[in-house]
Amino acid sequence: MISRCIIALMCLFSSFAYTAVFKSENTALLKQWLVGVHISTNDVIQGRKVNIGLQVLPIWQDRIDGEWLYAEGRIIGSPRKPFRQRILQLVATPTGLIRLYSYSIPRASDFAGAYYAPHVLASLTQSQLSISNNCELLIELKVTNTFIGETDTDSCMMKTGIPFMTRFFSVSAVNISFLDGGGYNKFGQLVSGQFDVPVTFLKIENYDLYADSE
Repeated sequence: MISRCIIALMCLFSSFAYTAVFKSENTALLKQWLVGVHISTNDVIQGRKVNIGLQVLPIWQDRIDGEWLYAEGRIIGSPRKPFRQRILQLVATPTGLIRLYSYSIPRASDFAGAYYAPHVLASLTQSQLSISNNCELLIELKVTNTFIGETDTDSCMMKTGIPFMTRFFSVSAVNISFLDGGGYNKFGQLVSGQFDVPVTFLKIENYDLYADSE
C-alpha cells in the first residue's frame, strides 16, 4: 500500500511539473517590449478622435508562475480616471506559445497612476484578482521579430454581456497593436467591440526592469 502511494505521488508531481506554468526567454522578451509608456496613433471613439495613453508596469517579478504586469489605459488630457486597468499574466507553454491571461482588479481606481508610483500596488495580492471575461490570447514570436496573438476561442466565456477586450494582438520593440473585436453575451450572440480597426500604440518610454516595482 505504501509503495502504491509513493508511486501515485510521484506521478502526480511529475504531471504537475509537466503542466506547470513557467517563464521563458520569450515571455521575458515580451514583457520587456510591453512595459513602458505607449501613445496611440489612430483612435476614434464615438466619432471623436482621442489620444490614448497606455502604461505597463512589471509587478511580482520574483514569482515563477509567469510574468505579471499592471496595465492602465487612459484618455490623455482627460481628468477622468483610467478607463481600463488590468493585471496581465504571461505564461510560457510546452509548445513554445505564450498564453496571456487578463484579470480585473477590485477598487481599481485606488491604483490609478501606479506606473509613476508603484508603491500604491503594495497592498494588491493575487487572491484579490478575478479572471476577466476576456478570452485568453495565444501568442507566438514570428520570424519578423513580432509577437502575434489571437484569441483562443476554446477559452471564451459567455456568462455576461461584457465583450472581451481583444481578438488580435501584436507587439514589437517599438509598437503595440490590438483589435477589440467584441465577444459573446449570455445568449451566445456576438457583440461588437469598441473599435472596428486595430489600434496602434507607439512606445515613447522604456521601463527599467531592474527597478524595484514591488
